[in-house]
This record gives sequence, C-alpha cells and structure tokens, in this order.
Amino acid sequence: MDNIVAYPCRKECEAKPQGCSTICVNEKGQEILGHTEDALSETLNHYYYVSAHIISDKPEGKWKVTEEKFTSLCYAGHLPGYTMGYNHHGLVYSINTISAKTLRPGKNPRHFLTRALLSADNFAKAQEILRDRGCGVGDACSVNMTFLNQDGDRLFHNAELGPADKANESQLNIFTASPGEYIAHCNQFLRMKLEEADSEMVKSSVSRLEAFNKHGAPKTKKDVLEMLGDTSNCKYPVFRDDPREPVITIAVGIFNCVERTWSLYSDNPKKNEPLAVLPLVLQ
Repeated sequence: MDNIVAYPCRKECEAKPQGCSTICVNEKGQEILGHTEDALSETLNHYYYVSAHIISDKPEGKWKVTEEKFTSLCYAGHLPGYTMGYNHHGLVYSINTISAKTLRPGKNPRHFLTRALLSADNFAKAQEILRDRGCGVGDACSVNMTFLNQDGDRLFHNAELGPADKANESQLNIFTASPGEYIAHCNQFLRMKLEEADSEMVKSSVSRLEAFNKHGAPKTKKDVLEMLGDTSNCKYPVFRDDPREPVITIAVGIFNCVERTWSLYSDNPKKNEPLAVLPLVLQ
C-alpha cells in the first residue's frame, strides 16, 4: 500500500529484503501446503491468530457477504488475510508478495483483496474476488490455495495476481497442481510477463527455488519440512534465522489437508517440533 501511495509522486519506499516461500504437495495420503512467513525481525513473537465469526443481517460489501468464519495469521494493525489461514468453507491458502514495477494508483491494494478472499466458498468465487472486475488490484502477489470440501480429486492452485490494466480488473494467471504434481512459489512472477521492481527479492526467490530443485520433487510432509528449513545458501536461505538481518523467518505453517490440521513452527521445522497444532474447523 505504501508503494501505491508513493507511486504517483514517483517516490520509492525504502526497499527491504523480504519474502515468503510456499510448497504444495499433492500425493496420495500426502496433501500438504507449507509456507514460510518472512518479516521484519521486530515482528518475531508479535503476530497473532485472528479467529473471527462475522454475521450480518443483510449482504455486505461488493461481494454481498452475510457470514464469514475464518482463522488467519495476522500482524498487529494489519487486516487478516495477507499471510496464511483458512475459512469455514474449506479454503486453505498462503500469500507470496511480488514487487511489480508498474503500480496502479486508484486501484485496490492486495491486502484488501486477500481480506475479501476469506469469504470465498469455492474456487470460482476466489477467482472472482481476485480478478475484482470494475477496479482490480494496484500491486501484485501470488495466492496458493485449495478447498478441502471440493468434489473429486484434490487440486492445489497458484494464482499470480498483477496490477490492473486498462480493462479495470486484476491480471490473473493460474496454475493448477493435479494429483502427483506440486507447486513451489516464492516472490517473483513465474508465468506473468511483468517487470519487477525489487531486484533483491527476485534474486532471493531465484536462489530459494534453486534450493528447492536440489531436493527434487517433494512427495511427503517430511520433504516439505526439509525444503522449507533449507539454509544451504548463506545469503538467500529459505529459512532465515540470522539475527543480524532485518528480515527473518518468523513462522512456518504446515496445512495437512488429509488430517485437517495446521501446524505452526517458530524455529527451523526440519529439526524442531511445532509450537501449536490447530484443527481445521469447517462448517
């Protein structure tokens, strides 16, 4: 949002290295969405679960919502939705920030759309919210998601969201991982041909994806923990725990879609137990 506000004045906000990494595994008995939450070191131990049940007598907002029930990891003072979480319709998701070079003032910040996403009851509605016809997003991000209650085979989706163009709607590119496939996404466009602004974020993303590739295709939860805990690249590790750095990994979340649990780690997940394991409570 800071970048959208500054863009018309051609001012740039201070660039800070940041990033989050997500891996989705879609194997029989191993349906996992894993995510590292990287943020300013000051936020370590200062993030929260926001669990809300919101009921309205009449449809509210653009999406005409009457009931929302969700749990989201959240920073103090921020809207829920721009990290990782789930809702009572079975949406399980995580977010990767992307730094598009050309921003669109007057459009909706990504934080607004990912907050609205917490009301989505199916994949079609999720796409409708992210596309945001009539306005569109002003910046960029990537959304990794699945719906626990969907019919048929498990499907994981990665949606790259780009700044709205002249059509007054977000640019949207979706990749779907069917059974036997996986998704790995960090903080760069992998499919959209849009220029990016933060070169350090891109370099870090490239390095993290290279680290993932060295592990081979993930098949199990253990594989995901090993990959998200990778520290093989000293400059751009996946799990960032150097106290001298301004940005570190403050949390790792593992959603197990078979067991319907959400495990949260604060230390390296490949050699530590989770701090908490929450059940995914739906309808």
